[in-house]
Amino acid sequence: MALVGAALGLALLTSTHCVAGGSTGLYVGVGAGQMQGDDDFDDEASAAKVFAGYNFGWLPFLDLGAELSYLNGGELDGEVDGTSARLEVESLQAMGIAGFSFGPFGVYGKAGMADWDADRSGNGLNKDYSGTDPVFGLGARVQLFDVTGRLEVERIDADEIGHVDSLTGSVVYTF
Repeated sequence: MALVGAALGLALLTSTHCVAGGSTGLYVGVGAGQMQGDDDFDDEASAAKVFAGYNFGWLPFLDLGAELSYLNGGELDGEVDGTSARLEVESLQAMGIAGFSFGPFGVYGKAGMADWDADRSGNGLNKDYSGTDPVFGLGARVQLFDVTGRLEVERIDADEIGHVDSLTGSVVYTF
């Protein structure tokens, strides 16, 4: 029985669908994780994201793609001028992705631009911020057929509100 399980596992890992790298084509995904701020809002909050992209399968072990994502963070608590405040951040991101595949596993980097909005609230501190700033990240993935699990860290490099880092785990489906 163990021999049959080992043979089935080996067949899955060496199937052409897994070894060819990231699946070529359109994909969609959803993720959840944590967001971390800095400066006045050095706190952690939950984060959720949805995304879609396209992976170009030009070379067997090289993943190249483009992705659009929406990131929505919870409330980061902080202190501004001695007064308690909260910051909520959301972002629409456009990024290019490049990575390497090692069978069903892969690592990648991503870079692009983030159009973000942040709402600061507190006693007399209400203010809306927005901007377009660089975003970049690193990630790892594991793929089984058309479903991929991803773990990634990203940073929005915004001067007005400080860096906003996110760590998310995602599930991706490729069509």
